Amino acid sequence: MAKYLPPELIINILSMLPSKSLLRFRLVCKSWHSLISSPEFSQTHLHNFNKLNSRNLVRCCLWTEKKEVYTIHHNDQHLTLDAPIDFPFNLLRDEYGTIFYTLIASCKGVVCLYNERSPKNEILLWNPSIRKKITLTPPSYMPELTLVFGFGYCENSDDYKVVRLAYDRNNLIDRPEVEIYTVKTAIWKPIVFPQDFPCYHILSDCSQVFFNGSVHWLAADLGVSHCSILTMDMSKNVFGEIQLPEYLVHYSSMGLTLTVVGDYLGVIYSNRCTVVGSSTYKIWVMKEYKKPISWTLIYDVHYPDTDLGRPLKLRHNGDLITESRRCNLTIYNREAGCYTVAGCCSKGVVLWSFSIDRYEESLALLDVESDDNNEE
Repeated sequence: MAKYLPPELIINILSMLPSKSLLRFRLVCKSWHSLISSPEFSQTHLHNFNKLNSRNLVRCCLWTEKKEVYTIHHNDQHLTLDAPIDFPFNLLRDEYGTIFYTLIASCKGVVCLYNERSPKNEILLWNPSIRKKITLTPPSYMPELTLVFGFGYCENSDDYKVVRLAYDRNNLIDRPEVEIYTVKTAIWKPIVFPQDFPCYHILSDCSQVFFNGSVHWLAADLGVSHCSILTMDMSKNVFGEIQLPEYLVHYSSMGLTLTVVGDYLGVIYSNRCTVVGSSTYKIWVMKEYKKPISWTLIYDVHYPDTDLGRPLKLRHNGDLITESRRCNLTIYNREAGCYTVAGCCSKGVVLWSFSIDRYEESLALLDVESDDNNEE
């Protein structure tokens, strides 16, 4: 092929192919192996392939079947099922039942998972498109610590990073100890939490978002009951703060969800009354990043007789995706009404939780030393 096509065209063609195909094509010849393994091609493939294949990753934890199910869905009106993903990890169990993983985040083709009951508090970085994973063992763990994680990507170093904040649950006014792990160095490095920051505490079960090169968490200043967004720049390893919309500053962070709407950072406020079945949803987006004055309310609906469920995501077309009271993944369209996403799990199955995020195929972790031989 190289005799008849220019190199630029070969790169363009290969970059639009699925990751699994590229794994096989590395065996064609030495030049293709070198090309497909290069960081430059990995970035080109990440952009070109996913631009043409907009999809979502749906995860549901099945309580009755004691397993986690991952499925890929097209980004069409009904989130049509594309394909299931084999989940290769065993779930732990104790006397109370199945222990599901905590999904920290999904970023540029890599899923970050954590299980606090694992023997060494291990963190998993998993690229499902090429069936590659690595296991991270954090610094020593003590049960009196409350752990919060963040996961993202550093553009400057072309590297994935995991940040861990450890709070002393017996002394809530202490600042957290912070460590950050970089995949390329395979080293945990301590980071100093700013002394001039309020004593923010991040609720471990609240949402986080990787956006514009930074991890974002919902946080609360325990001294004045003030909610805010705590950020960490993954390139500079520097903490920052973004003020919430004024309407939300003194609301409990338990009713808030961070999200990304199109090209903007967003926050969802929900007020649900499960007794009478009513619900209210308000969604703001920040039109200019890190400028709180630019928060704009774009979605404000109230359902006096319907609880649409726990909000998960607002799609670019205005559809609200929720986890309904019947444990279904539900899409609400203002014109078409509510409908359930098919293909996530079988009817009648008792669920523990749902999550949905953008799915990107990538070659990330391709040549990182894996802790098992699960590459196809």
